[in-house]
Amino acid sequence: MPLVLGVLGARNALTKQIMQDEILGPILDDLGKKPAKILLPAEPLSSTYIECWAGRHEIPVELIKSDWVRNGRRAGVLRDASIEKESTAFLIFEGPKSRYYLDLAERIAKKRPSTVPVYVVQGNSVSPVLLEVDREAHITVSEKEEKDILTLPAMWKSKQTQCLITDD
Repeated sequence: MPLVLGVLGARNALTKQIMQDEILGPILDDLGKKPAKILLPAEPLSSTYIECWAGRHEIPVELIKSDWVRNGRRAGVLRDASIEKESTAFLIFEGPKSRYYLDLAERIAKKRPSTVPVYVVQGNSVSPVLLEVDREAHITVSEKEEKDILTLPAMWKSKQTQCLITDD
């Protein structure tokens, strides 16, 4: 499966140099290989910086536009969903006033396999952090196993099991 880096959120207050040296360079080093493609939201200035960096590293870029006329206020969410669907690695910028992108990063990390890295740049930082979340272990028990475990005769079969209740 090719490595596709999806970028969600934006950080327009950063300089091009910081974006490239402090964020993109370390992520590229950590991934260990060059992405086959980078998916970017078309609107923010930070996407322009990433596109410039990708061009120098010969990484194709696809700009995903929000259709504000057709989708109204949902346009950004639908654009992000499109980026999320195609990506196999993520760079997510936390918004300065909202936890929306941080919450989105946590949801992505929980539902995608552990082989999908999610890098988060928090609102008060320029250092990308690899997000690690506790993934719930899903254990299934068949009806037969449940019956074997939860019946009194099965519980009392074991010689190690002792009754803690005594008759008076």
